[in-house]
Amino acid sequence: MTASTRERMAVIISRALNDREVVLTGAASAVPLAGCLLAQQRHAPGLTVLGAGVYINPGRLVPEFSAGWDCRPQAIADMTDVFAVTELGIDVMFYGGMQIDRHGSINLHQIRKHDGIIAGPGLANTMLGHTARRTVVYTERHERRTLVDTVDFVSVVGHRYRGRSRAELGLQNDGPALLVTPDALFRPDADGVLGVELVHSGASWADLRDRTGWDIGEAPPSDRFEVTDEELDVLRSIVDPRGLLR
Repeated sequence: MTASTRERMAVIISRALNDREVVLTGAASAVPLAGCLLAQQRHAPGLTVLGAGVYINPGRLVPEFSAGWDCRPQAIADMTDVFAVTELGIDVMFYGGMQIDRHGSINLHQIRKHDGIIAGPGLANTMLGHTARRTVVYTERHERRTLVDTVDFVSVVGHRYRGRSRAELGLQNDGPALLVTPDALFRPDADGVLGVELVHSGASWADLRDRTGWDIGEAPPSDRFEVTDEELDVLRSIVDPRGLLR
């Protein structure tokens, strides 16, 4: 069986999660949610998933957490609980973004264009990027307008901002641990720049370099990525029997 792009992304995310961690996904986050549910099924049964912050341990993969979708959670919290969790701190926060830059900074607010400003969703949960132990960044678009050298607006700070490191900025958490795209897995180097650890699609290196807004080097990484039969079987039979990721 051949895994789809979104299935590969979910598998990569699942491998980054550990047992007994507390993680929080956004409202429209089918890929990260699938990764969380897969981790619970395979190696992290004690993982606590806060879907959109308020749906505790969803039992069913849904395209988004809204009134029309029953994710069958163990419990439902409210916004008071979300902000309490923010203060207490969690292990992993997931972020997508209008723009993501080479240091893992996220833009959820605005993009400056020659004819005006494109407004984004903003979001109150941007503070979790500075209180969660680490963040996992993902995008379903591997293209230059999303993966930029420097974001137009910093909603969530990555590993560096205006020449200063997270420590110099007074941010005590680890920041972005990885960036997952439809083609590649990025991790930060010693300087906090996101570099490609592995390519999981059939894209050529020249193509990836052309579609990435910062220099990712002349040669591709040697590491190879494969979804195991067992991972794909659990994903399709238990996590995603309706085929949302396909």
